Amino acid sequence: MFKYMLFFVALIATVSHAKTIEDDYARRVEVPDVVTKIYAASPPLSMSLLAFNPELIAALNTPYKPEQKEYAGSSYTKPVAGGFFGQGNTPNFEVLAKTKPDVILMWGRMSGHEKALAKFEKLGIPVLLVRNDSIKDLVSQFRLYGNLSGDTKRADELIAYTQETLSLIDALQPKIAKLKPTRYYFAQGVDGLSSECEGSFHLEPFSYSGGINALDCKMSSNYGMEKMSMERVLMSDPDVIIAMESAFVNGAAKDLRWKNLRAISENRVYLVPSTPFNYITRPPSFMRLLGIRWLIHTLYPTLLEGSLQEEQKRFDALFFKARP
Repeated sequence: MFKYMLFFVALIATVSHAKTIEDDYARRVEVPDVVTKIYAASPPLSMSLLAFNPELIAALNTPYKPEQKEYAGSSYTKPVAGGFFGQGNTPNFEVLAKTKPDVILMWGRMSGHEKALAKFEKLGIPVLLVRNDSIKDLVSQFRLYGNLSGDTKRADELIAYTQETLSLIDALQPKIAKLKPTRYYFAQGVDGLSSECEGSFHLEPFSYSGGINALDCKMSSNYGMEKMSMERVLMSDPDVIIAMESAFVNGAAKDLRWKNLRAISENRVYLVPSTPFNYITRPPSFMRLLGIRWLIHTLYPTLLEGSLQEEQKRFDALFFKARP
């Protein structure tokens, strides 16, 4: 009788310390009732987790830069476990076994996710498959983090700002449709000869800003950064160049190959802000909520009311709670 009593006590204790979550792909997964350590297996998910609460991050995909320290809070010193972010990158399972996160988050559309899921499950750690196909998926991500951590108030704060931005975008679309479309070239890499083709989720902020890709090309992988020839860029003759690297912006006007472009001669080359993280992509994160506003200001300066600088202050105060 005593053994049976012990069994039922243990069973009740186990049940009371677990709950079932349905992930974005209708998988019902049992997770700890109180989740305090989460590992996100790709940078976009790690970034939205950082915005929610850096203390929840169990391990990083890549180290932070020193200038990002004040924005990273306690996650700055967390171990680096790598992750799935293209070009053959995979997590370090030894690091994960040591850090022992309560939950692992993985992008459900990642190619080969079934094999990765099987490896994660061998660690005995519950895995949730998460949607990250659009900026709109931030809403469900923040809601998930609220359910896991119990901090639904924080989730509501971030969801409110996300929905406010999405509503603003929707309201602007009729006005943008009446304007002459701006043809852009998205220059990545120090040489500016890597870009994105239609269908790339790295271009999502542009699709909301009224810009049209000057390139006519097809993407070859989710990673993007398709290599372009100088001739192809010259033939595209964009109205503006949106660049990711300051070295390219500083050198393009002096480079004889680039000087023939109207965007260069008319001084319409714009560097994507990257403090504390890139506004557009690499990774495509919650920073796009601010990045879309920056793009609209850049392509159509009179369209948005209010100061972008003031909006940035409001954004930073909300999304970077760890910052002193």
